[in-house]
Amino acid sequence: MTLAIWIALACGAAASVAALYGHYRVLPGWLTGPEICRLEAGGCAVLFRTPRASLLGFPNAALGVLLYTVLAIGVISHWPAWWLAVMTVPAVAMSAFLGYSLISNRHECRICWTGHIANGTLLALFIVQSSSA
Repeated sequence: MTLAIWIALACGAAASVAALYGHYRVLPGWLTGPEICRLEAGGCAVLFRTPRASLLGFPNAALGVLLYTVLAIGVISHWPAWWLAVMTVPAVAMSAFLGYSLISNRHECRICWTGHIANGTLLALFIVQSSSA
């Protein structure tokens, strides 16, 4: 279980770092996907520089980097799994909204889906871990 948590944390952190980079610079197309990379600025303008990509002017990706850092500290420090699950709930809610937005706008984004899946996986793993403790 701990290995799965670390893999999900690493995937989510990598996706957040890449998305944060895409907020300021152009990402290579293989990170976003062949369809989206043909759009303006390699798709970065469509995915990572829109109003939905920022919460109150602060990039969502930066919030992701912060979340994964805090979760990693929590795992290392043996914080209760239920508390880690609670901290993950807002990220999952945001992932649901942004994932719906990707689907409804017919945008593919490998980075985005990696982060969204990592969020859901972490929530599920923390819930299972807290129920087995």
